[in-house]
Amino acid sequence: MDGPDTDLLSQAVAAFNTGDAARAQTLFREVLLHDPANAVVHHQLGVLAIAQHDLRAGERHLSQAVALAPWEPEFHNNLGVALNALGDTAAARQSFETAVLLNDGFVAAINNLGAAMEAAGDSLGAIAAYRRALQIDPGYVEARDNLDLACAKAAPPWHFPMMADRPRNAAYDAALRRAAPGRRVLDIGAGSGLLAMMAVRAGALSVDTCEAVAPIAETARRVIAANGLEDRIALHAKHSEQLQVGVDLKERAEVLVTETFASGVVSEAVLPTLEHARRHLLTPDAQVIPCAAWALGYLVGGEAIEDHLFAPRSAGFDLSQFDVFAPSKVGLHLDRIRHDSLSDDFEIFAFDLTQTLFPGERRALTVKATRAGRCVGVAQWLRLKMDAHTTYENRPHEDAGSNGWMHVLYRFHEPLQLSPGDDVRLVAGHSRTTMTVALAV
Repeated sequence: MDGPDTDLLSQAVAAFNTGDAARAQTLFREVLLHDPANAVVHHQLGVLAIAQHDLRAGERHLSQAVALAPWEPEFHNNLGVALNALGDTAAARQSFETAVLLNDGFVAAINNLGAAMEAAGDSLGAIAAYRRALQIDPGYVEARDNLDLACAKAAPPWHFPMMADRPRNAAYDAALRRAAPGRRVLDIGAGSGLLAMMAVRAGALSVDTCEAVAPIAETARRVIAANGLEDRIALHAKHSEQLQVGVDLKERAEVLVTETFASGVVSEAVLPTLEHARRHLLTPDAQVIPCAAWALGYLVGGEAIEDHLFAPRSAGFDLSQFDVFAPSKVGLHLDRIRHDSLSDDFEIFAFDLTQTLFPGERRALTVKATRAGRCVGVAQWLRLKMDAHTTYENRPHEDAGSNGWMHVLYRFHEPLQLSPGDDVRLVAGHSRTTMTVALAV
């Protein structure tokens, strides 16, 4: 294109680069009247349309640009952006893949490809794409944020301190060394594959493990293979309630091991999971590890804890109306927060995990204060009895190491000023998958 049209195009590009979208759009359209096959103009009009939220017009112009200049990776990338915004994730992914194929260092397109893969449920592929983008440009903020979010969504960060929790690992390992030799073991909730590998090392006759979260299951498969145990462990990428004896498991298991316990003991649906396993996956005399669990607690107070739960007076102002948003319970690592224990330890709930049914429960508790102080609620932790010989618990203490399970703090609606000997009346309830502790009315 020569002459006046060239000058017009230059003016349009200049307006675009200075952010004058209205003038740029007018000039690009004028150029298009004289040169309807101008790929650059179609591309710029498509980008402008997307910025104005006219996704259909953007997709039309960008599709035309790609058709006219299929060798331009930026055209494919921006078409992918339009298609993704329109909800056509499969076509968007194809556009991003083409852009990356044309330019394997195109960081924005690689990042966008990761987002399309994540939207399609390919978490591991997305994570690999984000990492690839960051290898090219370590300072690419969007890829860094996307990577962190994708990793946390696939495998929340508490997996790491849990894997490093030496007392927990030692407790499970000791119980498996006693229970697993010569027996069929089922591990529910494979995670990293650690417990399944412990069972093999302990001499299990066979080991089956299941994991419902697909990217974790695939990664556990890699971990098991890296430890040379892929021929000794059958990993099923499904929920335990989808397992079938004779299809997935050759026979019913004689030992069940599981770590599907939340900080609040029951919140990962361990009770319904065990009920199903008893009915469908285990022999009648199967050993369950852990065989019992408790939610334990004490009355808690202290200025640092109160600051986590109640809006303070700050800079001379009363902010207490903000307490309307305060949670009734919150997960905290109480090992790391200075606080006061205002009572002896007490049992909130106990679960005999060898039973076949676990109905919901509600109970009244009266707890006697042993120290003076402002009580803000109840601190709760868990105790797991692996077998007759080994117990694990994560009671808060200063020397606690890595611990994937936090503590749960059940907040009172307002602090209580306690003196030694005062009785605090509580009501506790669980619905099999959630738990609450509150002041009795």
